[in-house]
This record gives sequence, structure tokens and C-alpha cells, in this order.
Amino acid sequence: MAQKTISMHPFTINKPMVLIPAEEYLTLLEEAGYTPTPKLDREITQARKRFSRGKTISWETLKRELKQI
Repeated sequence: MAQKTISMHPFTINKPMVLIPAEEYLTLLEEAGYTPTPKLDREITQARKRFSRGKTISWETLKRELKQI
């Protein structure tokens, strides 16, 4: 399940973060209906890359698109 990683170099977190135990994280995923599939994993990976590059949409655009669903 969880792997222990030892960092030999210090690192800095420069944005708000929440730390929870891995077991609790997995429970939250399960409760949210997350079912791991290759397609979903790919989409999540792509979305994270887009977000890290700053490619986001405005809140107004998101609200408008959600109303259409």
C-alpha cells in the first residue's frame, strides 16, 4: 500500500497542504466513488499536468458548463 520515501534533500511546500494517513485517503476515494481504471488514471494525470502548467478555466466558465449538464 503506502511506501515510505526518504528524501535526502530538504524540500519546501509553498502552498496550502493537508496531510492525512494513506488509509484515510483511500477511504475518502472509495466514498467519493473513485474506481481506478486505466482511462480515468490517464485523465487525472493529464489534468494534473495541465493544472501545473497553469492551464485552468475561470470559475464563471466552470459554473456555466456545469449548468449545461
